[in-house]
Amino acid sequence: GAVVYADGHIYLRSEAGEVALVRATPEGYQEVGRFSQPDRSDRPAWPYPVVTGGQLYLRDQDNLLCYDLRGKTRN
Repeated sequence: GAVVYADGHIYLRSEAGEVALVRATPEGYQEVGRFSQPDRSDRPAWPYPVVTGGQLYLRDQDNLLCYDLRGKTRN
């Protein structure tokens, strides 16, 4: 799997494509949320997640997924 830190959180991605958001605190592991990536290939998900500009990018073979982390609705 792969791990990236951004904005006080750790983004974990397993080889199977499951993604978890963990609050980074000295007190320990505090999972905030988890989801399974849609449209997964049958190959291991090794690319690191990328967080930039309030967006989370996940690549899986020929697919690139983008998630808005700011929670704003776009028109």
